[in-house]
Amino acid sequence: MKEYGLNKIFVEGNSDKLFLDFLLKSFFGIDDKGLVVDVKGKDKLIDQPLLTDARRKDEGAKNLIVFDTDSAKINGGRINRLKELDNIQKGLETKFEIYLLPFNDENEGILENLLDSCINSNFNFFDLCWDGMIDCIKKSNKENLNIPAQKAFIYSKIDLFKNQRSIKWDYKGATTYNYADSAIWEIDPNKNNEIKKLLDFINDNLFND
Repeated sequence: MKEYGLNKIFVEGNSDKLFLDFLLKSFFGIDDKGLVVDVKGKDKLIDQPLLTDARRKDEGAKNLIVFDTDSAKINGGRINRLKELDNIQKGLETKFEIYLLPFNDENEGILENLLDSCINSNFNFFDLCWDGMIDCIKKSNKENLNIPAQKAFIYSKIDLFKNQRSIKWDYKGATTYNYADSAIWEIDPNKNNEIKKLLDFINDNLFND
């Protein structure tokens, strides 16, 4: 196994941590619950003591940041997020290697957008049904509606196909998803370039030379 020493991966929440923990175990053989650090929200990264830990700094430990891009409508977007992270690393006099979910490109979004690309492709017809429902809601001209978000989309998709699960597991949110269930998930870097990009980022930045 490659060595990663005191290097850490910092994520926004427990959902992200569980998914990264799964990828590390499945594709790198790493079962270390302390490697991925849940900072409890992007605004709390600056208070993360591991970023200023003297021993980690002395040994040149790497800080991998895997955060959501979010939407520019809520003060997110790639430019804003990178600017925020750059200010933090300058303020703490440290260095970040950054990957912005879902796809580390100009697409806005969150973890659930990446997860959607990992759901069994046989279920993809659901996407058109969902889009039709959202379009119908928007055309209703009703006021003060709460349009379902991406997290609700993923939940609904898994809920529809819950009887397809090869093992029983709770699917009420990403903190309970069982990514090992190959009947629901297709987490294969040979077939999914978005997963490959994330795995390549980890491989290129986590390990010591």
